[in-house]
Amino acid sequence: MFMRGRRSKDDLQFDPKIERTARANRRTFLLSKSVPPIEKGRSPSPPPSKSLKSISHEASIMGDAAPRPKLGDYGLATHRGQLTHTFRPANPTAFDIKSTVLNGLRDKQFDGTEAMSPHEHLSRFAETCEFCVPPTTVTESQKKLQLFPFTLTGRARDWLLTSLGGTIQTWEELELKFLEKYFPMSKYWDKKMEIQNFKQRENESLYDAWERFTLMLKRCPNHELFEKLYRNTPFPKTT
Repeated sequence: MFMRGRRSKDDLQFDPKIERTARANRRTFLLSKSVPPIEKGRSPSPPPSKSLKSISHEASIMGDAAPRPKLGDYGLATHRGQLTHTFRPANPTAFDIKSTVLNGLRDKQFDGTEAMSPHEHLSRFAETCEFCVPPTTVTESQKKLQLFPFTLTGRARDWLLTSLGGTIQTWEELELKFLEKYFPMSKYWDKKMEIQNFKQRENESLYDAWERFTLMLKRCPNHELFEKLYRNTPFPKTT
């Protein structure tokens, strides 16, 4: 009488054909679970495009597997080609500018600080404009509107680009806006008081005092002090 018991590993025979069949069936089952069924007569739709938010979420899960978008990537797509700006008046014009004129315009550029006088800057600008002769179709106002931005730098140039772009019609309008910004009434009265209270300094020569006084007058050209003085001063009658 034989007794039935468990078979040992040596009694089991390995069949490679059965093993390959089992692996193929397992692979087919896994693919059927991961791919959704396709309706009859309908082609599979392409996967939806991923947004920066979804990419960032996947990157946080997968670690280094996907690149993480940077903060600047959110603005480059819509602001590409707009990284540099130039001042454009309401009616822009264009003409060739000689290198010598450009060098003169960029010499001693106005940056908007207290150490620079806006009236002196306008005077130098007017002198440089005399060397630029555009075509006859370009007016004097259009010429100055085209050249003036080259004379500004720093905060003064930022002010021109951000505040007045596309709004200026004539040079007189831009000149007035420039003086309102950098020579307001408060500064006008301060300069006027300096002229009225002018005194020769100790150990200062008469020539140096006179030079300093004339510089004050140039930096406040509309002081109207001498006009009132001469109007109220009686002149002797000539016989």
